[in-house]
Amino acid sequence: MWRTTCIAVAAALSLSAGTVEPAQNRLMIAQNEPQHQTETVLREIIAQLRAGNPDYANLEPQLEQAIRQQMPNIRALLDQLGPLQRLDFIGTQSGLDLYRGVFANGATIWAIGLSPARKIAALSLRPDTAASAVPDPNAIEVAHASLSGTLRKPANVERPPVVLLIAGSGPTDRNGNQAGREPNELRQLADALAERGIASLRYDKRAVGRSTVPAGFREDALTIDSFVDDAAAWLAWLEQRQDLGPRFVAGHSEGGMIAILLAKRTALNGIVLLATAGRRLGEAVREQLRASGMPKPLLDEALATLSALERGESVANVSPQLMPLLRPSVQPFMRSVLAIDPAGELARLRVPVLVVQGGHDLQVAEADAAALIRVRPDAAVFRSAEMNHVLKLAPAERAAQQAAYSDPNIPLAPGLADAIAGFVRDRTATSSRR
Repeated sequence: MWRTTCIAVAAALSLSAGTVEPAQNRLMIAQNEPQHQTETVLREIIAQLRAGNPDYANLEPQLEQAIRQQMPNIRALLDQLGPLQRLDFIGTQSGLDLYRGVFANGATIWAIGLSPARKIAALSLRPDTAASAVPDPNAIEVAHASLSGTLRKPANVERPPVVLLIAGSGPTDRNGNQAGREPNELRQLADALAERGIASLRYDKRAVGRSTVPAGFREDALTIDSFVDDAAAWLAWLEQRQDLGPRFVAGHSEGGMIAILLAKRTALNGIVLLATAGRRLGEAVREQLRASGMPKPLLDEALATLSALERGESVANVSPQLMPLLRPSVQPFMRSVLAIDPAGELARLRVPVLVVQGGHDLQVAEADAAALIRVRPDAAVFRSAEMNHVLKLAPAERAAQQAAYSDPNIPLAPGLADAIAGFVRDRTATSSRR
């Protein structure tokens, strides 16, 4: 009832719940004053909603209409949650400030956005699945290098091999979830590996979930190497543990690119590339932009900006509709990723690799898997004809994939966990014979 109610409210408020997030939708860290302004506004509207008397004059018309329609459900939900105990700013997504609200009877993630007139233009909430998940006696909450993660160990296995799970792009948490997007694929994979005798460590990205932002951090200082540094820190932490065996890395989507770069720095027993681009990012982004249906003038601007970034240039003026992908503060990160040739980097590695690709993936195409396999013909391969980008079986049509992106109870594609576990066991056995 809790999850259903929250999704219904968020969808009614015209936010992203139930929609497929773009692959390149990235985290923006709000700086200083803006987050304090929205925090005050959010506290006020939560209190008003709990009392059943929101200040409709402070809402933009579309949001006002949605709240009037949903007011009984919203108030019932807030009554169920109880008094607000804490409200913590955790970052922004697509121009909306994100907060974790801890109530007496549960935790939530809120998104809020203000119009130029300083009225509330967007508002949503969803359960904080990381905080409300059922405790697992074999899962250990750990913290390292300002990051928070979960070490999942199999029962009754001495020194099991361990897989570092790296999430994809955007404000993605340790379980593979974002605001309004809850496939839970990394949590499911961790559980499936534990059932097969393999440990895993998954973690919240910077400023996501329970991970914090390092002091003095600025978004315009972020590059792909920042995320490789985070993964390397976790690998070093795993290496120090005497209760774990050989180390592997499994990266999903952008996380696969991080896994490739990580393997250049440190010795690994193997890497698993889950729905990972094999071509330069610019090719994939152009395909997605052209398939998006955006107006031609906006598409032309996006393609021109992308070309400029590939040349190492900066673009100061970006249309509001393109800010989530191409805003100036994220351009240093984009330039760093656009410069990478994933297949070329993989070709220079001798680490064992497993390539995983779904036939119904709307974000990473079969051509990407083919490019990776072409440079590493020795790679193990797992293909699932009906698997989509979040590793679930789903129809080929974009609209029909909504459930796979929003329902955490849809299982992983059959055979996926077995393929990964088999790869890990085989490489562990090979290394032990050396």
